[in-house]
Amino acid sequence: MAAIVCLSACGGHSSTNDSLVNPRDTVVVPAGWTGEDSIAYIENTTLQSPISAEDLLNLSEVHSIEHELDYYNNFELAKEYPDCAATYLATRRDSAAMRLANRFMRMNHLVQINGVANDWLQFALAVNVALDSFRVAMPSVPTDSALDEIVRVVDKFSSLTQRELNFQSYVEATVEHYRTIEAYRQWLSAIPSQLKPLAQEEYEAWHDLNEARFVFWHDVSYNQSWYSAKPMEIEAYYECLAANRRAELDVERDIIMNGRPYRQKGKTVTTRQWESWIAKHSVPKDAEALKEMELDNLLPDDSVVANRVDVLKSAFSKWLSARQAIAAALPAVQGKSYDNLTADIHCRMIGQLALLVKIRE
Repeated sequence: MAAIVCLSACGGHSSTNDSLVNPRDTVVVPAGWTGEDSIAYIENTTLQSPISAEDLLNLSEVHSIEHELDYYNNFELAKEYPDCAATYLATRRDSAAMRLANRFMRMNHLVQINGVANDWLQFALAVNVALDSFRVAMPSVPTDSALDEIVRVVDKFSSLTQRELNFQSYVEATVEHYRTIEAYRQWLSAIPSQLKPLAQEEYEAWHDLNEARFVFWHDVSYNQSWYSAKPMEIEAYYECLAANRRAELDVERDIIMNGRPYRQKGKTVTTRQWESWIAKHSVPKDAEALKEMELDNLLPDDSVVANRVDVLKSAFSKWLSARQAIAAALPAVQGKSYDNLTADIHCRMIGQLALLVKIRE
């Protein structure tokens, strides 16, 4: 399954399937460009921010999964072990889930190419349409379980190599990310109109901070290109970030919509603690071991570290300012509760307060 979805997520593999449909009549694909290369050409030519949900849905339709279904349907093993045939063959439900997974991961990749915060809101809308199509195709699957089908089918056809385990974790983190974006989209629709512009700014600042944290981890804290399980560890953190943000949004909704008081649970993070956390994580794991093995070349360049730290600090500052603006616009008691929550979110960011949710034990 990883190969199926990776075609959508990575867009870098060739394909012998020439039955692809150009979603934009105005784009003429150069001679010789076929399969995934032709898709990439169309995407790069037509898809620029701002991205619409319609664009994402149209472009996600150009890739057929029939070739991959044939590959994963292991008829020989099914004949040899008839009692376990279901393990080796894709059921109708599997096929529908594969199609959903393919659309979901391709749309995710499309937004990653040129996307900004508001493009992810369009991604959530597009995914909702894809989920509706899946529910029509598979009405027996409970509505609230449709998205879990993506994870299930990836797991079913995984051979459990490290590469595929890494990809599974990426898919799971992407599903959590969608759920969080969708929660934000619903919150931005429900919040009182006078607060909507400020909430929009907070969402955009959160998006930039989330991306800055991920890039910081990827390029600095977890800069072990030699470590095969690196992607799994990073995606696990990313999952926790997304799930916690959803839980925090529930608390924010209660504060703003219902006037529910919120008392700060952790200690306020000082500037010194924040700087200390950044300094600690600006050194890759196992840095000393690499030096002992004379593999200093695997450590990130000082200029890369400095850049990633600057981006992270800047993103955090903008996010904090956006939240302070919301607190200032609320009645005094609600504003205090909102400030208390902001302090706990900051505390949780540097590991001084327990997570709201646990993704993996």
